[in-house]
Amino acid sequence: MAATNGPLRPWPIFLLAFCGACLFIINIILITGVDVKGRVSKIIVRPHKPFHIPPDAINEDSDLPDEIDRHPIVALTRDQLKKFKKHKLSQSSSFSQVIAKYRLKYGRHPPPKFDEWYRFARKRKCANLDDFDQIMDDLRPFYGIPPAEIRAMVRAMDTPKSRVSILRIRSNKVAETLRPDAWRAGIFAKMLGVIAEYLPDLDIAMNYLDEPRVVVPWEELQERLAIEQKNRVQPAETVNEFSKIDWDNATKVEVDPGFFEFSGMNYMDIASKGCPPGSYARRPELDIKRIESTYKDPVGGFIRDFNRSSDLCTMGPTLSNLHGFLFSSSTTVPSQKLIPIFGECKVNVNNDILFPANKYYDPDDTRYAYDPSGDGPWHEKTDQMFWRGVTSGGVQNNATYMNLQRHRFVAMTNGTKLGNDTTYTIMAAISEDNAIGEYTPTYFHPANFAKVATDVAFSEIVWCVPNCDFLADKLSARPGLAFKDSFKYKYLVDIDGHSFSGRWHAFLKSHSMGIKATIFKEWHDQRLFEWVHFAPMDNRFDDLYALLTYFMGLEKGAEGSDGAYVPRHDTEAKRIADRSREWATQVLRKEDVEIYMFRLMLEYARVVDDNRDHIGYSGDGSEVDAEEKDGWWGRKQRRWWSR
Repeated sequence: MAATNGPLRPWPIFLLAFCGACLFIINIILITGVDVKGRVSKIIVRPHKPFHIPPDAINEDSDLPDEIDRHPIVALTRDQLKKFKKHKLSQSSSFSQVIAKYRLKYGRHPPPKFDEWYRFARKRKCANLDDFDQIMDDLRPFYGIPPAEIRAMVRAMDTPKSRVSILRIRSNKVAETLRPDAWRAGIFAKMLGVIAEYLPDLDIAMNYLDEPRVVVPWEELQERLAIEQKNRVQPAETVNEFSKIDWDNATKVEVDPGFFEFSGMNYMDIASKGCPPGSYARRPELDIKRIESTYKDPVGGFIRDFNRSSDLCTMGPTLSNLHGFLFSSSTTVPSQKLIPIFGECKVNVNNDILFPANKYYDPDDTRYAYDPSGDGPWHEKTDQMFWRGVTSGGVQNNATYMNLQRHRFVAMTNGTKLGNDTTYTIMAAISEDNAIGEYTPTYFHPANFAKVATDVAFSEIVWCVPNCDFLADKLSARPGLAFKDSFKYKYLVDIDGHSFSGRWHAFLKSHSMGIKATIFKEWHDQRLFEWVHFAPMDNRFDDLYALLTYFMGLEKGAEGSDGAYVPRHDTEAKRIADRSREWATQVLRKEDVEIYMFRLMLEYARVVDDNRDHIGYSGDGSEVDAEEKDGWWGRKQRRWWSR
């Protein structure tokens, strides 16, 4: 029986019309930007819950080394991999989580424009929204000083004696730079140019010397930090804007930045004042073996705490005659007053404010930028450790050159000069087939191994006093390679020069494995994990051959092996290189430099603001999270609507 066509009921028509009207209104709102929550200047704080990580999630990792192998490096790698996984799992995934963690950790509301920073970071696909402790560590002491006094200090550094460049932001643009005496100021200005539209008027003092500048005595620093902690506030209502500050016409206050010449003198004389009273730097009579046990593996001597291994309060007296910055620096002009000076690197006792080094941002400097055209897969690389560099690291003269860090490293990898009498300790397998995975410390003559396993030399001999003639019969240079050609080697070692080395980001981004020895801190340190992303090395280099024989292996019958056998861990080296590359391409990008700079400048702008305790972002982040959700839904709707 055929169906009959009756009259169409009205309610489906009204339902379709209503749905269509709703979709039309939603899309109009999304397209035109109605109800932009980011413009709200006053918002109310809401409670938050702490973030928890399930313990089982940390222990599951297919990248862990073989448990049967009991080499100390295997245990160190396993421990650090678990820490790294916990670090990644703890990262915030929403603005509300970022806000909650910020308040829980720092005891304050985030600074004004923090919602704009979050949008900026999200747009640049930031992989780690919580990794900014270094900024807070650097700026916390300045909360112990009135804002007007901090601004007066910046103005007082506008002199040739200060060796700084003063960068200015005016009306949301980078203005003129006062005393632009160094290339660093130009690159710094480019970084600021990306974020200037979000910033209030500011004056920024940038160190243009290689070496860091500020060492505040430990006792005074504790007083400043106590004031900061005492004055932490989270008012229910704040203004999400910076105050208007007239930097150009402020009342001049006489302030002495306190700079003095200290080049070529023993830096530990002032560095020790920045250390706690009970530290090795202040009490050199303490047992060095006990001090070493706080950061080195007791059996193999490998670094288990990279941060502490570069701590001058822990290792300063031991390194005071083995690192050029400490005993023979070229341009040290320090101050022992807490002054706001921005620098690319510092040692742990310095109170400089770190910013991302210019070399990590300058695309035109081929000496430091990663060029993938010279890189290749692991199995095609030369199985050697490679290093080239100039004779920097301190003032060279006939009495001191042999103790500079780079000179020591070149000497100890020269197989011809090592001779058969030089020995180092390595970890050798107890059994010939390593069936039980046990190792024991063994003396090793590295001369022949060094000839085969290393390619280390100076590319140029420069910066000697009075000239370099005295080195003619002591050192020789080999032809330098294009930087991209260094990636043909499996193992790339990074050694300090006058200060930090600008090659490190490129090494981490390559398919090669990085080995790092340094006393200098940089902005990215808290993002990198030893044994996960690189192999740490003692600044005395006494663990070098133990490292190399672990990764490269040592055949029992090899000349100079003294019968020792070390199984090859080439796969573990490749894993470190792979993890490094993967992580660096997420957290050490040009975009990450800009994200870090944006957040650094927001925090600095608040510190110098007279109303710093009453400004900030006091919301719970829900309106920004809603924007993200709406934005995703709106895009989906617009694609559907356009069909």
